[in-house]
Amino acid sequence: MQRTSLVVAVSLAAIAATASLQAQRPSSDVHASRLILRVSDLAASTAFYRDRVGLPLQSLNDEFATFESGGLLLMLEHLPKPPSGPSSGLAAFTEVVLESADVKGAYEAMHARGVTFRRELRAVTSDDTRVMYAADFRDPDGHILSIAGWVTRTANN
Repeated sequence: MQRTSLVVAVSLAAIAATASLQAQRPSSDVHASRLILRVSDLAASTAFYRDRVGLPLQSLNDEFATFESGGLLLMLEHLPKPPSGPSSGLAAFTEVVLESADVKGAYEAMHARGVTFRRELRAVTSDDTRVMYAADFRDPDGHILSIAGWVTRTANN
């Protein structure tokens, strides 16, 4: 099976800018380079992202696990004393989107490695030539993630 390259994007921030927005980008060339998720058990979360999701582990120490993901680093930071209770603010609705050119293959591979999806992979949007498929899941700390990708439109989709 061809190794699927995953790209991390934050859905609320719309990191992937359109061509018109890129033309308006300031000359400082500011871009997102890291996404940090706070976790309660660094070993369990590292194993989840490496072994089940399939992201390549770049480095690991007592405080951080860093994964390379298509130019954006996903960093897990261990919090020895996590805040009590889940967030009730907008942070509770943040979602990390892992994009794949072979979304169906990535979904099947992650499912086979033990990722539990809330719903099966499904069409979520489309344009004239493509259909976006997505399925979401949670990590050991309850962070919401999803696998997504565009598939060329055919008579079957």
